[in-house]
Amino acid sequence: MNVEAPAAAILVRSPYRSWRILVVDDDENARYLDCAMLSHAGYTVDTAADGEEAWKMLLSIPYDLLLSDHNMPRLCGLALVARMRAAGMALPVIINSGCLELGEASNYLGLDLAAILHKPFEFTEVLDAVKRILPLPPDREEATLHKGRAASPTSCLRGSSDSFAPT
Repeated sequence: MNVEAPAAAILVRSPYRSWRILVVDDDENARYLDCAMLSHAGYTVDTAADGEEAWKMLLSIPYDLLLSDHNMPRLCGLALVARMRAAGMALPVIINSGCLELGEASNYLGLDLAAILHKPFEFTEVLDAVKRILPLPPDREEATLHKGRAASPTSCLRGSSDSFAPT
């Protein structure tokens, strides 16, 4: 797997809030696992079940990163990104998909993808890709490694449009 995260995609973190990520996947289990893992690491995570639902959320909530599956009903991941870019949204995007013909992020210069992760992959690969784009502050990274906190299963399973902010 090749993960590309250009230096330009790295953002400056505000000391007053955690990074906010929108996870989009039509597979409920994949959404749950991404939500639990990213929440555990210290990110605030919202979820959507497809691209149309994600688009509505992107219009109303400021996000720092979009992590999206590609093959979804109603609006696929790349079409969602194309719509975002046409609207002037510049947030970094990681596409995760089992669709092998997607190739690499560099194949989509017009969409300015931060990375494409090809399924199957280890979930730590997702976290590593996210951390390259949205680094956690050293104190949060240290706390994540040693406290063993986990997201509440119900916080990641309430359905679409979930949100979980770490405590």
